[in-house]
Amino acid sequence: MEPPQIPPPRPKPKPPLSPQALVSKFWSRYHAKAPGKVTSIFPHSLYEPHLPDSDASQSRARNAAHGYEQARSECRARVRAIVAECERTNSKFSDPDFDIETDFSIRADNCLYGLVRDWEDNDDDESKRDTKVRAWQVKMSLDTLKDSGVLGNDRLEIDVGNLRKYLGSDDDYYNMPPPRPGSVHRLPWIFESPRFTVDGFSGTDIKQGASGDCWWLAALATIAHRKDLMNKICVERDEECGVYGFVFHRDGEWISTVVDDNMYLKEKDFGQDSDVYDSTGKKARLYKKQKQNGSEALFFAKCDDANETWLPLLEKAFAKVHGDYKALDGGWAGTAVEDLTGGVTTVVAGNRVLRKERLWREMVGSGGEDGEFVFGLSAAGPGIDSRRNGLVLRHAYSIHKATEVENEEGIKFRLVKIRNPWGQRSESGLGEWHGPWSDGSKEWTPYMIQKLRHEFGDDGIFWMSYDDVLEHFKWIYRTRLFDQRWTVVQQWTSIGVSWLTGYLKKRFIIEVKEEGMVVIVLSQLDDRYFRDLKGQYDFTLQFLLKSINSTTPICHVKSVHTWDRRSINCEINLEPGTYEVVPNITAERDEDIPTVEKIVKAGADRNPQKLRQVGLQYDLAHAKGGVLDEDDELQKKRAEEKKKRHKKKKAQRANQAEQVMLRLEEAMLQMRKEMLRGSSGDGETKDKEESTNDKKSNDKDSKGDVTSSKPPPSLLPDDSFKTAAEAQTKGENNPKSKLESESSTLESTNKNEEDKKEELEASSSTSQALVTESKNSPPEKNAPNLNPDVRDVRDDPSTPPPEIKNDPEEDSSDHDSDSDSDLDSDSDDGSDISSFSGDRSGSPGLKKKKPWNAVCVLGLRVYAGHPNVKVRLGEQNSKDARSGLVTTEGNPVGPTS
Repeated sequence: MEPPQIPPPRPKPKPPLSPQALVSKFWSRYHAKAPGKVTSIFPHSLYEPHLPDSDASQSRARNAAHGYEQARSECRARVRAIVAECERTNSKFSDPDFDIETDFSIRADNCLYGLVRDWEDNDDDESKRDTKVRAWQVKMSLDTLKDSGVLGNDRLEIDVGNLRKYLGSDDDYYNMPPPRPGSVHRLPWIFESPRFTVDGFSGTDIKQGASGDCWWLAALATIAHRKDLMNKICVERDEECGVYGFVFHRDGEWISTVVDDNMYLKEKDFGQDSDVYDSTGKKARLYKKQKQNGSEALFFAKCDDANETWLPLLEKAFAKVHGDYKALDGGWAGTAVEDLTGGVTTVVAGNRVLRKERLWREMVGSGGEDGEFVFGLSAAGPGIDSRRNGLVLRHAYSIHKATEVENEEGIKFRLVKIRNPWGQRSESGLGEWHGPWSDGSKEWTPYMIQKLRHEFGDDGIFWMSYDDVLEHFKWIYRTRLFDQRWTVVQQWTSIGVSWLTGYLKKRFIIEVKEEGMVVIVLSQLDDRYFRDLKGQYDFTLQFLLKSINSTTPICHVKSVHTWDRRSINCEINLEPGTYEVVPNITAERDEDIPTVEKIVKAGADRNPQKLRQVGLQYDLAHAKGGVLDEDDELQKKRAEEKKKRHKKKKAQRANQAEQVMLRLEEAMLQMRKEMLRGSSGDGETKDKEESTNDKKSNDKDSKGDVTSSKPPPSLLPDDSFKTAAEAQTKGENNPKSKLESESSTLESTNKNEEDKKEELEASSSTSQALVTESKNSPPEKNAPNLNPDVRDVRDDPSTPPPEIKNDPEEDSSDHDSDSDSDLDSDSDDGSDISSFSGDRSGSPGLKKKKPWNAVCVLGLRVYAGHPNVKVRLGEQNSKDARSGLVTTEGNPVGPTS
């Protein structure tokens, strides 16, 4: 009869939390328990030879021109090697890393678009895809009906109610697929007599194409008149083989790339859509001459000259290093000048200029070959207006020249020559200035036209007075250039950014040995190279510069506007000493953007080729000295855990072997005692005792307890290491053992209720004693096993120790499976922070919100006019300086969004 089951005690209700406890609980769940950043899309073992040496956690000073010279030499050597291979194979160069011809023919379009394409169907939302249509699809259907002529009067009755029912969201209208090129061909096929440059580089050559890279073209136009700067970008080429080499600047380093001469064209090839009878080829030649010939046939940027090719090739190279042409959409002219020249751009608000005379002198000096600065402009205005006095707002322009001239009456004017990268006015007549000194204005006398050599025309070039420039252009981009006279040193790190803003405990230390001009740049990684893997967080930077022994800041630097977040800088003369740069980072999260993990999962199935490309760029960007490599940390953690498990199992095996040997010794001692008692005692008494012992032992077996501690007489020490299968086989082959087992079972069935009650009480008292006794105390000889499903080796020395697996592969797979399950979960710790309320059950209708997990990769770059400068990370004032905040007077801690 089984003992009555005692119901478990009811848990005590939890006491209500105080308001402060509720707030503390909310913030403990709001932040991730294990903050971190994805630093490796792929394991390092997949392409370890491609990764740069990232062990240099200590920064080192180098000449500003040295890094460029190395990149240029590598680019030239690469072009020469490609030319030699082309001669060997007797074929023109085809770029395997940016093969737009094959990519276009198979309609993968990975050279055109990024990893995330909003206009494609979202497979994750099948119900929406099946029941909704997009506005652009309806428009295209209506256009098809109209063009086909099936509607006699161009009228169609539409049920507006049903149309609204099946139309998707308004966002779908803006997610129409972008226009796609018509064909791909090589330069010799497109141009009658292609030439890389015609009369050199010039800003007037530039005409924008189908890409939204006006910001980049405007920057290019500001330096195109500088032959020295253009020759630093376009370093090597072989037009016959179709290979061109270029050098760009990225994250403080110079990089090189090569491209072939395949180009996208606007129009499709002749007869591509329909069969056309053309036995002589006359129609095809005429079609090619009219629609696929010269610069105007190109889909993207083009030169004004019909046979000039430097601009489309340079744009293609810039698109290649960023992954695709789509990555060039949108930007700021100042950052583009940095990417082309390696300079540092300061954004100046036109209405905040304090020393207008100083800015004017810098503009005037920018026109020469040895000028220290180049300038760009961006127009902006309040509200949603898109124009002002002919200028296109939120559009980039370039400054070609600044000069002070006198008219025939001796009156002096400060004039600025500006160019729109469109190269012409728009269809509505916008793009050029309509105020004083615009084309056809009264200020242009014959004398002034001749003196400034200005020509009226629709070429995108116009003049403005200096005061009008400051009034009508919101932002002025002033880029300082560096040559061999400058030394540059940089240091990178990764910093966890709390929801609460403030100056961080982690800081950069600058050691200056000589007095002079220093340019300090605090920057993030350029995420344009991996825009789709940027994640949900955007960061805005600030920093304080102060002497290490002073609490008074020397300067406080922050962004002039919040749209261009990549870097901030200051120029200052420093005396010899040690200074520290204290960062302040504000993070903003956009939860509508998918996380890096989700993009990787989706891209691995939908577009693995593009994921390989973007993922490699992501990993290369994060493989910098000083940046915490999360993948390495994860591998180290797994190795340590595996080592601990192995050590624990080894200790368990040793302990079990020791216990077995102790039991064997006790068993042998017991056998000797019994043999001595048996030789001196009465045989009848011996049989009675054995019967009683067997009865008790078998009763315990029937209750699921451990077997008798009395070993068989033939037991030897080595038998304790036999497997369970061997022990079972031995028992089956022994008739005596089988008979004794059956007898024991029969006797246990006849056991009375009093014995059961006594054993139950004894078991209860023994288990209480086991709970309270020390771990180091020796085990009791007759203590029962509390788990009836597990045999206790202490009670039967013949029982082998439990089998412990020690397969490294199995251990690794188990751990990996755990990691995969963590990766599949939506939250790293399962915390639900969907509500601020103290309800423990949560609100059932709200979307589960992931904990705050913002990590910024931050770099400090210092340029100095002397070689005696060093940068290092500052000492941390706490064990976890990743989220440490320091408030300063006048800069209180505040929330981020």
